[in-house]
Amino acid sequence: MKELLFEYDMNLEFSPPVEEHRFTLKCIPQTDERQLIKQLDVEVYPKEFLSADEDSFGNYSIYGYTKGKHDRFFARVRGQAQTGLAPYLTAKEEHQIGLFKYQTDYTRPGPAIRAFADTFADAAAEYETFRRNNNLCTPESIAADRLTTNTNDLTVDPAHSPAQQMIGNAPSFQSAAACGEHLQNASRCSPRHYNDPDTLCQDPVLHFVLTMMRALHDRFSYVQGVTDVQTTAEEAMALGKGVCQDYSHILLSLCRMHRIPCRYVVGMLIGEGLSHAWVEVCSNGRWYAFDPTNNLIVDDAHIKISAGRDYHDCIVSQGVFVGRTTQTQTVAVRVREANI
Repeated sequence: MKELLFEYDMNLEFSPPVEEHRFTLKCIPQTDERQLIKQLDVEVYPKEFLSADEDSFGNYSIYGYTKGKHDRFFARVRGQAQTGLAPYLTAKEEHQIGLFKYQTDYTRPGPAIRAFADTFADAAAEYETFRRNNNLCTPESIAADRLTTNTNDLTVDPAHSPAQQMIGNAPSFQSAAACGEHLQNASRCSPRHYNDPDTLCQDPVLHFVLTMMRALHDRFSYVQGVTDVQTTAEEAMALGKGVCQDYSHILLSLCRMHRIPCRYVVGMLIGEGLSHAWVEVCSNGRWYAFDPTNNLIVDDAHIKISAGRDYHDCIVSQGVFVGRTTQTQTVAVRVREANI
């Protein structure tokens, strides 16, 4: 368990100015079983009209509109989080779990991912035997999954708005970009750690995910600047290198090839840089988190912000405006222990 201080700054410059600016921001961490947000200070400029609610996946979202001309837009978040409170999240959204088994445009596998999957074919065969023996792929369960795949019909229930209330308002991450220096092997999670891999290996689903994550870490290289937010898992796998968004999309693709429910997560990690991305996998009604970029089980160095099927569901800053302009964006994220 750690006490972490986090800071997020995003600054967007417009030249010439723009107007009629509508935006959505998703960068506010929420309290859950794994983390407690003890302090939160959020500021957005300009903020003529602001509101907050949850999106279809339960992510805290700020919706804003500015009518007048402006040449600058910024968002700042400061806070303190207590992390590492539990080894998993209880899957409260049981009706949605099925949709996380299906590939998206970002995660759909091609020749490169399928060839990579062949390198751990024995482990995959063992897992598929487990699925069949435990009725994880019966016609009834598959039919039930298909009933949940149309996310266009998902709506937010106003009666379940976020418990956290905005003080100032919210920011925008350049999601899943550089991750900073936090490269550690998963084996560092010794028995003292509640997310000990030996413990997780008792669950065949999680054991198989660990196998795939470690294989990905051995095969894929962390290199900035060779991919962007439009790069798919298949494209990144063909390159053999990329950043945390790519690692996460590839692991999602591999899991979904075996109908393992999994989702993309955006958050922050101890260090300085930009936001980070990792993966949550559902087994027995619980979401367990894996960081494929760093080849480790997510621990108390991570602060979660949002989750969805892929990067697109977790874009931290989206907007439209009127004006022909050039945009310049700068983003800075910092997370450190409170006693340092």
